[in-house]
Amino acid sequence: MAEVDLGGVKALAVTRHEALRAVLADRTGTFVRGGAQQHWRAVREGEVDPDSALAQLVGGSIGSLLTANGAEHTRLRKPMQTHFTRRRVEALRPRVEELADDLLADMDGADPVDVKDAYAWPLTVGVLVGLLGVEAEDAPVLGDIARRVFELSDPGVYAEANAFLRELVAKRRAAPGDDLVSALAAADDAAEEADRLGDAQIAANLVLLVIAGFETTMGTLANGVRGLLAHPDQLARVTGGEVEWTAAIEEILRRYTSVSLLPAVFSTCDTEVAGVPVPEGEMLLLAYGAAALDPGAWQDPGAFDVGRDARGHLAFGHGPHLCLGAPLARLELAVALPRLFERFPALALDAEREAAGAASPVESWMMHHPKQLWVRPRGVAAGPHARP
Repeated sequence: MAEVDLGGVKALAVTRHEALRAVLADRTGTFVRGGAQQHWRAVREGEVDPDSALAQLVGGSIGSLLTANGAEHTRLRKPMQTHFTRRRVEALRPRVEELADDLLADMDGADPVDVKDAYAWPLTVGVLVGLLGVEAEDAPVLGDIARRVFELSDPGVYAEANAFLRELVAKRRAAPGDDLVSALAAADDAAEEADRLGDAQIAANLVLLVIAGFETTMGTLANGVRGLLAHPDQLARVTGGEVEWTAAIEEILRRYTSVSLLPAVFSTCDTEVAGVPVPEGEMLLLAYGAAALDPGAWQDPGAFDVGRDARGHLAFGHGPHLCLGAPLARLELAVALPRLFERFPALALDAEREAAGAASPVESWMMHHPKQLWVRPRGVAAGPHARP
């Protein structure tokens, strides 16, 4: 456990792998999500503004299954679990492959190129656009929503996001297509009255999907590219066939997860975590990045070893709130990474821009990935490469 200061707001972060796993798996009601005005002592006692971006995020302003608990969480999650299936994800493979190939073709001849801007961003948002049936011209809106949520700088983003996606749900009810939103709307129409979510709740769950399904995968893809280029010995093990890409991707998810800290759960009674007393009403941050470096869970955890058995990592969470988008994220990484290195086998980091700080992290305590990732597709002369 570690105390964290979020711009004057104090919180405890669960930093150990097993402790985090236990908190995430809790079904006893000791740790709950949402309801900040009820469950967070600092809000109850006026220490934290209930209208702040942080309080709105952890308090349930998204209105999705993210901040629901118990039976209500199960009710809200069921339609997504039923229709956002592995089969639907696998059906997206041709689109992911086509998007990747088109973006790589656009990169051909560019030197240098920001691979995050030219590849990771348009690939992940393009997949999301296809999954949801969003018009192509509205794709930037999705990316902007996710960015503003993770920056915690704009409390108005939640209402804006819900309005955008509620309008999309209404459009798909009126004119359904072969997309997830249409499937959710049709299922809602056919559901028993007690199980219906309505446009507002479906939209809220879709906001969560946009937030969790875009920024996180984009960041992990960028981190993975940088990690492999900074460790050419590990890259050679994968491209040379010694290690399967599926194994390497799990190690990327463990070592270079784009999620540093996520808010939050609240303690509903006096308890303890990892031997540390936790009073009732405490906000606990979920420190995924720290848990990935826990020496109690991983041998030499700071090392990037593509041959490691990284199964059991917590990059997608654990327990009742296990990320529904995990299969899609794995699919995107499994397509994007091999294709990138097959197309550009001499790909190298732009050492000059790295040294100038272009790869400094984005301004978010929740996320960890570089602002930019400049590479030279045709390679460069030998030079120092900063290790992440």
